[in-house]
Amino acid sequence: MNKLLFFIVIVSLFSCGKQTKDSNNNTEQQVTKEDSTPIVELKRLDSISFDPKMARRLSNKEIASTFTKRTKRRFDIVSPIYQAYSYKDELGEYYLLLSERFKGIDEKNDTLYDQIKALNLSYRNKQFKKKSSIKDDIDKDWETSIGFWNKYSSLSDLDNDGQADLVLVYGTMGQDGYTDGRVKIIIYHNKRRVTIRHQNSNYDGRLTKISKKFYTLPLQIQQSVKERMKQMMKNKHAVFFEDWEAKMETNAISIDGL
Repeated sequence: MNKLLFFIVIVSLFSCGKQTKDSNNNTEQQVTKEDSTPIVELKRLDSISFDPKMARRLSNKEIASTFTKRTKRRFDIVSPIYQAYSYKDELGEYYLLLSERFKGIDEKNDTLYDQIKALNLSYRNKQFKKKSSIKDDIDKDWETSIGFWNKYSSLSDLDNDGQADLVLVYGTMGQDGYTDGRVKIIIYHNKRRVTIRHQNSNYDGRLTKISKKFYTLPLQIQQSVKERMKQMMKNKHAVFFEDWEAKMETNAISIDGL
């Protein structure tokens, strides 16, 4: 009987040891898997996604020759134009200019910017005319940098109506990076400007403000914008309230919560 008891104890100890080892292996595999997940970075030189049939990106040489000092003064372009695009649709020819103002370099050797500006110009009879503009600055009390998020922006005909649809996205970083920054999505469609504003926060709650006009846009454009919002969530550049998709299905204009 004592031998049987001894055998059972030995088997139990061996089994427990194996389970612990397997558990540790699983944990290590899980950590390795999580650590191997690629981090999607927002890079300053990311290009806006565009339809090559209607748009193209200008080279630095073309930017310098096309937008002279005189043209910059006329449209109050003070900071360097770091990207520009030309595009044509059934209504005419246009240029999109992106500029930013250098703030400094932080302790992590990251380059910071405190102001951005976008200009959409029409071009007719060899003359530029301002169609629309965007200008924004960081909140110096809690934001550290601002920039265009070209990874989520696009210049194409999303609803196949013969006119270019511009979706321009930019955002900020706060003291805790993207977790307390803000995001702004601007959609230009058929001479209309539609916006979605979002504030991230792990403390005071998240808030998303959606223009009523968003729900009057063609469904192809609405769906395209929602897909970008999902990508922002996946890439941890924005954290929308957990029921944001369901609430947008009900045409909500304000979505908030932790």
